[in-house]
Amino acid sequence: MRSPKDMEIIQIDITNECVHRCSNCTRFCGHHKKPFYMDFDTFKKAVDSMDGYEGILGIIGGEPTIHPEFEKFAKYLGSKRLCKPNTVAREPIEQLLPYIEENVFLPLDVGCRAGLWSSLNKTYYKHFETINECFDYQALNDHNNTCMHQALLMSRKECGLSDEEWIPQRDNCWIQNTWSATITPKGCFFCEVAGSLDMLFDGPGGWPIEKGWWKRTPEDFKDQLHWCELCSCGFDVPTRLSTDGRDDVTPLIYEKLKAIGSPKALKGDVVVHTKEEYQKNKHSYKAFEKSNDYMNVNNSIRVRNSASIMPRSFEICKPSHLGKILSKKPKDWIIVSPNKFTALKLKKYLSNLIINPGCMYTYNKAVAFNVIATSTRDHLDDNTLSYENLFKVYPQDKIIPVKIVGKSIRLLRNIFSVANEYKYEKKYKVVKVLGVKISHRIKEKVH
Repeated sequence: MRSPKDMEIIQIDITNECVHRCSNCTRFCGHHKKPFYMDFDTFKKAVDSMDGYEGILGIIGGEPTIHPEFEKFAKYLGSKRLCKPNTVAREPIEQLLPYIEENVFLPLDVGCRAGLWSSLNKTYYKHFETINECFDYQALNDHNNTCMHQALLMSRKECGLSDEEWIPQRDNCWIQNTWSATITPKGCFFCEVAGSLDMLFDGPGGWPIEKGWWKRTPEDFKDQLHWCELCSCGFDVPTRLSTDGRDDVTPLIYEKLKAIGSPKALKGDVVVHTKEEYQKNKHSYKAFEKSNDYMNVNNSIRVRNSASIMPRSFEICKPSHLGKILSKKPKDWIIVSPNKFTALKLKKYLSNLIINPGCMYTYNKAVAFNVIATSTRDHLDDNTLSYENLFKVYPQDKIIPVKIVGKSIRLLRNIFSVANEYKYEKKYKVVKVLGVKISHRIKEKVH
């Protein structure tokens, strides 16, 4: 086992509410009758407790961007962990996956300090501006892919593993050794799954949230190892497509889930494995070993669809009509332009791109801005927002001139392009020729 001080990442679980109900979720989403939301005082204490830790301190869920105070949480984490705000994701983005691998899903040895784990849903879009300022590392996975999730709720005793078999496997568990320790509303845990089990089954809680807790060593884990008895991460068990939605469980754990009123268990979204079935089939099972095995097994792509973070709508108006448009309480983008043709051209161009709701995009005399931007929110109700003062309320580095690229240029980029990409914590030089990717591993250390 590893001490948290030797881990590249330590997580803070701020909620277990999620838009997904994946198979064998490490946060057991779908089994809770009511989700939890960490309060800000606990979050602040959690962040402060990590002073001196040089790895990535992450915010995770569930889907963390659903938390009602997510923006407040993110800004506090960024203020503590980053030397200055990030400035990524301000220029329009044409292709999301290459952008992510180049800019935010970076190797763990480049010195990132604040991380976000998200499934790129509608609330990510709501907080797009804040996210890309406050996190220098983002592990994004829309879960619309073929990743595999290993069974978590099969107890080793019900599967017939003796102490002699079990203890070495427990101590070499891939999750504890390659993933993260965590902080939940109930304390600090040597393993993120142990923290999730404590929340699910209303356990005694973890270690106090205090400075230096993360310096504990495996000799200090004894009071939390009882959770390993309910967890099957450490030995060979079935895996299942994450999109299947069912959890693999053993009979006694199934009864425990029904006793706490688990919606998934009561609905029958579980596959129960008896000791006899496990012993018969165990030679066909293989536990994961590395941190990304669940993605690599089917060559899964983390993000297949960027629709959830594309522009939803555009309102177009002349400068003199901006007040009238704002009075209708629009929810997304507004393009203000003296010339309707220019506005339509800008709309057509931006509609096919990922653009930052916190930025204002300019083209000739047209400007596109979003009502959810931090720069505009305080001016919507007092009727002080006008075409002229838009340039005053936005910081200069968030006013982005747009060069509209024609179809022929975009086609040429798709035919031939050269870029760096990061995949599974390795750097590659990627050349695209006629739509075919040719990648070459860059072996020198990334700084």
